[in-house]
Amino acid sequence: MYGGMKGNRKIAILVLVLLVTTILAVSTTSIMTIFAPKLNDTSVPVLPAKLVWEKTYGGSADDRTFYAMAAPDGYLVVGSTRSIVPNTIVGWCLKLNSDGDAVWNRTFLEASGTELRYAISLTDGFLLVGNEFSPSGDVNGYVARIDNEGALIWSKVIGEEKTNKLFSAIPTTDGFVLLGSTSSEGNRNSAWFVRISENGDIMWNRSFENSTDSAARKGVLSPDGDFIVAGYTSSQNGSNYDFLLTKIGADGNMIWNKTYGDQENQKAYSITRSPDGYVMVGDTESAQTNIDAWVVKVDFSGNILWAKTVGGKNADSPSFIVPSDDGGYLVAGFTFSFGAGNRDFWLFKIDDSGRVLWSCTQGDEGYQEAYSVIQTSGNQYVMVGWTDPKGQPGLIGKAQYDIYVIKIQYP
Repeated sequence: MYGGMKGNRKIAILVLVLLVTTILAVSTTSIMTIFAPKLNDTSVPVLPAKLVWEKTYGGSADDRTFYAMAAPDGYLVVGSTRSIVPNTIVGWCLKLNSDGDAVWNRTFLEASGTELRYAISLTDGFLLVGNEFSPSGDVNGYVARIDNEGALIWSKVIGEEKTNKLFSAIPTTDGFVLLGSTSSEGNRNSAWFVRISENGDIMWNRSFENSTDSAARKGVLSPDGDFIVAGYTSSQNGSNYDFLLTKIGADGNMIWNKTYGDQENQKAYSITRSPDGYVMVGDTESAQTNIDAWVVKVDFSGNILWAKTVGGKNADSPSFIVPSDDGGYLVAGFTFSFGAGNRDFWLFKIDDSGRVLWSCTQGDEGYQEAYSVIQTSGNQYVMVGWTDPKGQPGLIGKAQYDIYVIKIQYP
């Protein structure tokens, strides 16, 4: 009797062990599925986005986009292509429908090369902002106005000798304020601000030269009608950069400027309005993780309200911030820490108090880099940047990209 009970106990224990082993195996699978790698210092997992559709545009050479925006019945994408004219950078503007299919595309070429980096929607067309490359190696700002079908209305080249580079613009009631950096012989780059009329005539031209290296990257209108511009500036010894926030009056004179950062490099690339101030985004260096996204909120006077570092163990950099439909902010860029390959599209949402709500990636084994995000519905987003050519593994990491447009849904 005792031997039978002992045998039954052995069988019961064996069954229990098998059952526990099975449960652990199932649980381990579930944990791997649910608990994806997390952002540093947050409880937010980084999940693969659900891909709704994807489109690529390009040819046999290097094709990139730097900005996209919502446009009537679709999207406007601006960038550059080397696939049309051999060994020449040509400005490229594409109008896409809501499914990402090209409706029309236009090219722009001045001097020995042209790139488009930004666009503003107008009632009768668009303003395009970029740069012209001269045979001497100098760079000048390039501004063009087109109608709703992409036909050129006028274009202007702005700048003198050396480097005069434009990154973006702010619309005003009577024209635009162009933002960039300028340098002359023997001088560092200086943040550059140019106000033009609706016809492209220069109203004023300002740069604030000092012993540091600085650039104006993106700006917004302040509630009082002045201009708030984010960018970066180096320290006096030129070794490191800090976020730079500048307030410029309607007459082009500086009202104030402030910097944000520590002993490492911090560069701001984008800014947006909030109900009680402004939110900037850029990257920050650290010895532990190379670079991370850095999101900084300030009040209307530039006083810091909070700062949040977001990223993983490798390089993760944002390029763009825009308000979400429900009061938070969407940040787009690229990540080496998460995703499917070397470098993937990266999108995360942060609320108005600095709490990261979610994060996701989209990409493959190659390199993808995002520069814009457009919210199309409650949880669907169009992202635009560039990718290694699909189906050509031999071109991975060769800096020969195609324009990449995707619509994703946060899982």
